[in-house]
Amino acid sequence: MNCGLQVADCRFNKGTFGFFFKLVLLFLFLGCQSSYTQSVSATLKADSNHIMIGDALNVHFTLRHSKTLPVIMPVVADTIGNMDVISASKVDTAFEGNDRILSQTYTVSAYDSGVYYAGPVSVIFKEPSGVIDTILSNNVPVAVSTLPIDTAKPFKAIKAPLDVPYSWKEYVPYILGAFILLMVIAGISYYIWYVRKRRKPLVVERPKPKDPAHIWARKELKKLEDEKLWQQDDIKLYYSRLTDILRLYLEYRYNWLALESTTEEIEEAIDKYNLKNKAKDYLLQILRESDLVKFAKMKPMPDINIKAMGDAYKFIDFTEPSEEKEEEKK
Repeated sequence: MNCGLQVADCRFNKGTFGFFFKLVLLFLFLGCQSSYTQSVSATLKADSNHIMIGDALNVHFTLRHSKTLPVIMPVVADTIGNMDVISASKVDTAFEGNDRILSQTYTVSAYDSGVYYAGPVSVIFKEPSGVIDTILSNNVPVAVSTLPIDTAKPFKAIKAPLDVPYSWKEYVPYILGAFILLMVIAGISYYIWYVRKRRKPLVVERPKPKDPAHIWARKELKKLEDEKLWQQDDIKLYYSRLTDILRLYLEYRYNWLALESTTEEIEEAIDKYNLKNKAKDYLLQILRESDLVKFAKMKPMPDINIKAMGDAYKFIDFTEPSEEKEEEKK
C-alpha cells in the first residue's frame, strides 16, 4: 500500500516537473520576444486635442529604437487615422546612447464636426533572428467642433458687393504687361527672321576645271592616294580631302552646291539628281564614315580606308556621263 502510494507520488512529481519546465520555456520565449518589442517604441503627440473645423493641427511622431535593430520609418501620405494629412515635415534623426530617435511632424485637419483619431501608426522592424514584426503607436483623440450658431437670432440677408470705381493706377500693370508682351513678340520675330537669314546658303562662284568633272575627280583622287595621308596617321585630313573631292565633283557634274551641304542635307536631296542606287550607297557610306572620323574621332582600320578610296572611284564610274549623252550635247 505504501509502495503503491510512493509510485503514484513519483509519477505526480514527474508530470508536474514537465509541466513547469514547459511553462518556464514559454515565459523565456515570450520574454525574449517582448525584449525586442520593448526596444522599439512609437509615440504620437498632438499640440491640442480640440480644433475648429478646417483648422490645422500638428501631430508629432517619435520613433525610438536600438541602433542595431533595422526599423522602417512609416510613410504617411493622405491620412493618419481618420484625419486628412495636409503636409509632413522632413524626418529628423538624433542619437541617445545606443538608441536612434526619428521624429516627424504631420499637419492634419478634419472637415466635419465630431471626434477623430490621429493614429495609430504602424512601424515594421526586423528582429536579429530575421523575423519581421510590427508595433503600433498610440492614437490621439481630437474633438472637431464648428462655430456656435445662435438660432434665436433671425437670419440676415447676404449683402451685395460694393460698387467701387476703378482708379487709373489699377490699369498701369495691365498696360505695362501688354507693352512687355508686344516687345517679347517683336524680339522673338526678329530673332526668327535673323536666324533664317543667316541660314540661307551662301552661293560661292567657283571656277570649273578645264577637264570634265569625272576626269578631274579621278586626277584628284589619284593625288590624294599618292600623298598617303592615312598611312602617316593623318586620317582626319584624308577623309576631309576625300569628301571635298566628291562634293566638288557633284557641283561640277550636276551644278549641285554640295560643298556647303551636310551629309543629312545631301541624303535628303540626292533623289533629285537621278543617281543609281549603287552610286547613292557608295557616296553616302563615304560621307557617313568621314563624319565619324571628323566628329566622333573614329579611327578606321586600314582596309576601311582603302575601301573608301575604292568606293570613291566606283562612285565616279557609276555617275560618269555616257558617250551617247556627250555626243548629244555636242
